[in-house]
Amino acid sequence: MSASSYSTHKDQLCLKVAVPLPVRETFHYAVPGELREKVKVGCRVRVDFRNREVDGYVLEEQPAGRRENLKEILKVLDPEPVFHDSLVPFLTWMADYYLCPIGRLIRSVLPSALSQRAYKTARITEKGEKASGLLPADSEERKWLIWVKENPGRKIPFSAGKARSFEREGWIVVDEKRGSRRAGPLMRKFVRPHDRDGLKALLKEKRQSFKAANEFQFLETLSNSRGIPLKDLLSRFSNGAYLVRKWKDRGFLETYTAPVPRNLDGGSLFPPPAPFDLYEQQERVLSAIERGLDRRVFMSYLLHGITGSGKTEVYCRAIEYAIRQGRKAILMVPEIALAVYMEGIFRSRIGDRIAMYHSGLSEGERYDQWMRIARGEVDLVVGARSALFSPFQNLGLIIVDEEHDLSYKQEEAPRYQARDAAVVRGKLEKAVVLLGSGTPSVQSFYNAHTGRYTLLSMPDRVEKRPMPEVRIVDMKKFSGAGEKDEIISPVLKTALDNVLASGKQAMLFLNRRGFHRIYLCRSCGRSLRCPNCDLALIYHLKQNRLVCHYCGFYQELRSDCPSCGSLGLKPYGFGTERLEEILQALYPDRCIARMDRDSTRKKHQTFQMLKKFSRREVDILVGTQMITKGYDFPNVTLVGVIGADFSLGFPDFRAGERTFQLLSQVAGRAGRGDQRGQVIVQTFNPDHYAIAAAKEHDYHGFFEKEKELREQLGYPPFSFMACLRLQGNNKKRTAEMAGWVARTMSSLLKSWPKRGKEIHVLGPVEAPLSKIRGKYRWQIFVRSRKTWLLHAFLERVENLCEKKLNQAGVQLVIDIDPYQML
Repeated sequence: MSASSYSTHKDQLCLKVAVPLPVRETFHYAVPGELREKVKVGCRVRVDFRNREVDGYVLEEQPAGRRENLKEILKVLDPEPVFHDSLVPFLTWMADYYLCPIGRLIRSVLPSALSQRAYKTARITEKGEKASGLLPADSEERKWLIWVKENPGRKIPFSAGKARSFEREGWIVVDEKRGSRRAGPLMRKFVRPHDRDGLKALLKEKRQSFKAANEFQFLETLSNSRGIPLKDLLSRFSNGAYLVRKWKDRGFLETYTAPVPRNLDGGSLFPPPAPFDLYEQQERVLSAIERGLDRRVFMSYLLHGITGSGKTEVYCRAIEYAIRQGRKAILMVPEIALAVYMEGIFRSRIGDRIAMYHSGLSEGERYDQWMRIARGEVDLVVGARSALFSPFQNLGLIIVDEEHDLSYKQEEAPRYQARDAAVVRGKLEKAVVLLGSGTPSVQSFYNAHTGRYTLLSMPDRVEKRPMPEVRIVDMKKFSGAGEKDEIISPVLKTALDNVLASGKQAMLFLNRRGFHRIYLCRSCGRSLRCPNCDLALIYHLKQNRLVCHYCGFYQELRSDCPSCGSLGLKPYGFGTERLEEILQALYPDRCIARMDRDSTRKKHQTFQMLKKFSRREVDILVGTQMITKGYDFPNVTLVGVIGADFSLGFPDFRAGERTFQLLSQVAGRAGRGDQRGQVIVQTFNPDHYAIAAAKEHDYHGFFEKEKELREQLGYPPFSFMACLRLQGNNKKRTAEMAGWVARTMSSLLKSWPKRGKEIHVLGPVEAPLSKIRGKYRWQIFVRSRKTWLLHAFLERVENLCEKKLNQAGVQLVIDIDPYQML
């Protein structure tokens, strides 16, 4: 049937389909009889949508009923579902709560390998041919028109904007085509017996009479297998190609192709053996979780276990218990490197029915892992936040490790909080959700105290090991000293000397990348800044250039000031690269390694660096927050925090919480072996409540102080919050539109005489980072104690403002439960 075919049969199957376009609605399509057996919930289908063909996702099957004149689907794209109907309610909730079109949400959730590459082609018109003859010979327009004429059907090499301008002139017609799928199953050639009984009879009859010395071994190997990769046979038998051809021609062997999983090249940093017995606090917590699993209803737990208390072993046994019940489990961790580390530990305990899923995998690897999960070949998925969407049926347990970590919040569309969404998925699928942390988020701990979560506690380290001693160094005392003393205080230098002399290891935490932080002109005071962002450029020694950490812009180091022309540029500040250089100079005979985003860009580089550190091939590991995660290195007895104040300067109500968590987590890397650890915190604010609480390992004291401050100000968890960000290419127009949106919101609230008083609008205000990637940015914050009221208000605002903002070229981004205020 053609794309415009309609069905009027009331007894025909009807599908509810989501399309990956900026529309919130779902749409109904009929199924022609020849496709009835092929289509299932979770399959992708091609449909005609507003006179164009798009790929949609089947969310529900239902009788057509009274729906008439439904368009029919054109094609079923998948031989098997890529997700199951049990996941649909969760995806629907995500789209509604985070105000994201459901089709776009699903497209972002599925492996990108499932998508086909779309590209634009063009056909020249009669008017275009005439124009190509009239335009100046050296004009760019003539050059591109001639290219279109000579290359029909090929991807256009010029910008979409230029294509639209040519189309408006009537010179060309632009079409969209689909290329090949981005990736798919990895196919390999296999060899297997064509007639197994006949092959075994041949081996018995001719055991001693084969010509080739290894021919009997070759055939015997195949007779005992269901299929062996040809590549493996060729590597094992030097004459394998000849033997395959010979016995294939005689009818005893056959070759075929089949998909194989890609090698993820994971591994484990010497996975610890499973302990024979648990400690009393572990037994108590595990028993509570198992009781929840036995009930087979939704339960949510917050496990507050200090660093080194044995949370990983509790996770492992809880997962094993769920698997024994015939149910599936998801373990989420905040970092890809930590996912690789944890996957190695769990694979050594659980076996091969485990998958790893995160954005660091290639498109093909993600496809393989996703389809293994969807087919039921996996019992446990370990990964970062995207693992939450694993297409499991019969999900029994979701664990969110380091639940406080900011990386669980996605800052691009869909802007979801994976920790909070995990609780909702558990509720919808009647699963147990376990949030674990040594420094729980204020929100989660508040939920535990109000009874929304059940609080579980593990207040002691395993074997009653003491918490590390924390020393606070007031860096104001070293102001004006030499540069090295301002970076590594004499107190920290002495501690490093002692640790290295005793054969132990140290970790130094500095949450700033690069070599020098800024270059300032001593004449006019201006810094070298990114032309696309409202940010200073950071100097990187290895690349020998200035780099923007937001948009990736870079330029060579210059000697003159671009503002006044003076030659007085001077570097200020330092990052991990500078710290590494200073340590190399101080300890030239020691191995110093750096772990940050710059030093771990290549695949598996983080894992290899951690592996070297675990083997004690590295004496001092310098790093950003990547090193604060839940790694267990028993030989580390010293942790140094170079700048405890950096996170306090963020314009964010969570700045104190973030600082306390970072300090506590990095301190937890020390003293996990048989020797007590030491932590040295360098700060200019030794009396700040977050730093003082971290020194005493006093989470409860910190929580009470933070709760009091937020209650006074009405911030979460005492309200629900959203950020409306307006961004555009024109600075003045963006500011004007921000003011207009704020006035529209104010007028709307006045028209809601009762409910309007329950919503508070803050702003508009220029964003702290007022320009990023060429876009000028303004922000408006909205608070309410009722989430349904907040959502109703935001949806109304979006509808009222959409048309005018589009005309002005200004984009409105709505971020529910924002975590970045920049």
